[in-house]
Amino acid sequence: MAEELPPNPRGLKAVVIILGVILVAMLALFIYGLATKVGGKKGGIAAELRIPAGETLVEMTGAGDFLVLRLRDGTGAERLLYVDPATGKSPGFTTLSPETP
Repeated sequence: MAEELPPNPRGLKAVVIILGVILVAMLALFIYGLATKVGGKKGGIAAELRIPAGETLVEMTGAGDFLVLRLRDGTGAERLLYVDPATGKSPGFTTLSPETP
C-alpha cells in the first residue's frame, strides 16, 4: 500500500525549514551567551603596588573586591592598607595599635 501525501507538502516543507533555521539561530545565541559569560569580569590587575617607604609587607589577603595588606613600620606599628587590585589605588587604611591597660 502506498502512503498518502498530505494535501500541501510545500507548506509542511516550509514549516520544517523555518523551524530548523530558528533552532540553529537559538543554538548560536546560546553558544555566544555561554562564551561571553565564561569570559568573566573585564578588567586587569595593576602592574605595580607601591608600599610606603619604611614599611614592610607582613601579610596579604582578599576582602570583597579589595586586597588587604598588613604593613609594619620600623617601630613595629602595624596598619591595614586596602587596595583596589584593578586600579592599584588605595581607598584608605586602618591603624592597628595595642590596647593600653
